[in-house]
Amino acid sequence: MRVSRPWLPTGALDRALNHQVSFNELSHAGVCEGIDRHFFSSLGATAAPIRLRVNEVWTDAAHGAGALNTPPRTGSELLEQVTATISAAFVDAGVPGNIAHVQAFVIASQLACEEFLNVDRLLSVPNVEQIVYQQVLDVSVRGTEVCFHKTTTYKAKGGETLTQVVDLGTKIWTERSYLGYGDTWRLHAQVTNAAVRLSGALERDVLLGSDERVTSAARHFKVPRAPNGFWGCLTQVFSRLAGLLGKRGIEVVVGNAENLADVKAVTRPGQLELTYLDEDFDRSALLVCAAQDYGWWNNGVAEYRSVDDQVMRGDYLLDDELQFKAYIANGNAKADRHASLLLAAKKLTVGDDLRGGGRFALASHTNRYAGEYLTRAALAAEAQATLLKDLEDALGGDLFRYSMTNHDFITLGAENILARHDAALLEYAQLLCRLERAQTAEGLAPAAELPELRRRVDALARAHDLSGLSEPEQIMQVKKRLVKAVIKRIEEAFRDDPGGAFQVLTTLAYAEKASQHVVIQGDGGPQFLNGHDETRQISIFIRNPARPNVAGQAFIKFCSSVNTLGERGEIRFGRSTLAKDRFHEAKMASVSFWRVEDNEEPTLVNAWYYATFELNVPVTPPLDPSPV
Repeated sequence: MRVSRPWLPTGALDRALNHQVSFNELSHAGVCEGIDRHFFSSLGATAAPIRLRVNEVWTDAAHGAGALNTPPRTGSELLEQVTATISAAFVDAGVPGNIAHVQAFVIASQLACEEFLNVDRLLSVPNVEQIVYQQVLDVSVRGTEVCFHKTTTYKAKGGETLTQVVDLGTKIWTERSYLGYGDTWRLHAQVTNAAVRLSGALERDVLLGSDERVTSAARHFKVPRAPNGFWGCLTQVFSRLAGLLGKRGIEVVVGNAENLADVKAVTRPGQLELTYLDEDFDRSALLVCAAQDYGWWNNGVAEYRSVDDQVMRGDYLLDDELQFKAYIANGNAKADRHASLLLAAKKLTVGDDLRGGGRFALASHTNRYAGEYLTRAALAAEAQATLLKDLEDALGGDLFRYSMTNHDFITLGAENILARHDAALLEYAQLLCRLERAQTAEGLAPAAELPELRRRVDALARAHDLSGLSEPEQIMQVKKRLVKAVIKRIEEAFRDDPGGAFQVLTTLAYAEKASQHVVIQGDGGPQFLNGHDETRQISIFIRNPARPNVAGQAFIKFCSSVNTLGERGEIRFGRSTLAKDRFHEAKMASVSFWRVEDNEEPTLVNAWYYATFELNVPVTPPLDPSPV
């Protein structure tokens, strides 16, 4: 039986098909907590977790080869993976990177939504001695569409046979809107189908009894009588015409599932691995299914637009945390385009060369994001007492490396910060560096010089109370002492301003990461990985206060240039990573300029970068001469 009837507000099928998907903004923490509750039994779930499959790949380790290589362990990890999958598909389909990330997050957040995940409960026949047995949610991402299909099985209390299987499908998609201001994309939602398979007494209870009384199950689903004769067919025609007047209707199909294979609502994703659910059950069960029919249906809509590289939902800006992630996602999308251009043209220039008179136009909020990134890193370091270690990681290696050169790595007031007071330590570092290089393939020193180098190093080791340590251990200790010497010079320069000294030190530890991650990566710039020949310089200038009780200022300039890649060097553009042997040339220069004040957070004043790349072009061998 296949019948169209008007939508009824009290029918189970009707309510499921009319479910309103919420696109309201949710906090990241709240979403993660909700996903933990529904999909991870060890993290607060009150029932068996829902099993999740995304693009035919299970997200739990129990499925072995059919699962992700690194299955998510928490709601946060699962949210990140699903968001990334949807966002990548949207970007590939032409959605701007920042809007794609926001919409992907909103869609992935449905995994935390109680109402969204439990819509299918409306279809369970009430007042029946049965319990929920298993639940599977299949998510399919194709282009700008994300399809959710949830299957829930029920079994009798104390029994091992299925009594009911509920399938519910929902589609969420995005499309460009040409009516809004800026680059506008609109999310839509539609409940595509609802199907219930019943066995045993439940099957018989759905249909009309012999005494023409409507059973409780039939009332629950609002199963209409089959159209009979001319008047029944005429009623169907008038029912559809009502759609022209704004009325809505649904199509209800009731019958044996085996005879209704052509009905779209019957379709279920394959290989869901549900116990007791097999082809025999599907063929023998009674099927009650419905789909939206005539009239205008709307299960949810939300409009997002990008204005000055910031995403707005309707007329409101999104919260800062999501906005920043959208900004980085937009940069990754730009980097993907840069990779495509490089592979196609074999040459690429990104950023802006200010030396040539250009002007690198950062988005208006980039400086604020960079400052916030540095502030978060500083607060985390303060809470975990890791500032000293982070300074050692950021500065120690290059302080040691540059000790045997004339390059001033860190200057304070245009003078090498260590040259005046730490000459003995610099000499020790220089000799250790020479000895280390002399003992490797890089070394240029003849073998006869090694004993003299070792003798001088041993003498300096005794002078610095490091005798007895191996050379690698001495190098590690010298790097730490070089960093501590820099800290001491900074504190001396800010003798009456410990807050200012702390701000300068946190800037030295984290500003370059903020510039790389926020400015360069956020603009779609490259990332140099696994070693490269980088030249760094940090210049610190202090402006003393003009009058008492007024904070002074410090300005810190970070310069970096890369001209060659290391032996295992790679360059990453978004989702593409190219190895060293692909490049004929790979160069990048970057500058960032920070202002530091005692009573304010460090502020990025200006930044720019410029990079050029050229790929190796394979030489095509000449064709063999044709035989005469």
